[in-house]
Amino acid sequence: MPSPPRDLAPGIHHIWVSATGNEDYFLDGEDRITWLRQLIRTVRLFSWTCLAFCQMTTHVHFIVDVPDQSLALGMKRLNMSYSRDFNARNGRVGQFIRRRYGSRRVADGADLLGAYAYVISNPVAAGLCPDPADWRWSSYATTLGLSGDFPFVDASVVIAEAGGSAERLRQFVNSRNAQRLAKRATSGV
Repeated sequence: MPSPPRDLAPGIHHIWVSATGNEDYFLDGEDRITWLRQLIRTVRLFSWTCLAFCQMTTHVHFIVDVPDQSLALGMKRLNMSYSRDFNARNGRVGQFIRRRYGSRRVADGADLLGAYAYVISNPVAAGLCPDPADWRWSSYATTLGLSGDFPFVDASVVIAEAGGSAERLRQFVNSRNAQRLAKRATSGV
């Protein structure tokens, strides 16, 4: 049965990608850095804006603002490049990505805040850390001004939607409202 057509309209998209089977998407820090380099190249090549990302072990989530209909082409480039690099570096052959990437266009400001809270809260939900700002492989600490590790991320639209400051975004992420919106925003994930 063919997959349903993807929403490729310009706008903000929440995207997720998983490794095939029960394999890890990232085996170590070098894999994580390799993926980040590929993401940065893709964002620059297609003039996307990266609003957030969170690397887990078996999958990755990110939110990008796509100004045109380049989502499918950009994701093909990102997934093929990372798969090739991962397989070469780890002595692996064959298909690496489980199935086509998942994506959902963000509908409005509340939906954006919900998707954002979901993405950056993944490590807490998985029991990997007590606070999303503690997770090394997420853009959240950079967005809050706690690190300068990921300067390519521009979450200004998310901060504006949360009330105009990183502290208000943090308060939102820690609120019950964030949990409710995250659940609604990710019903198709």
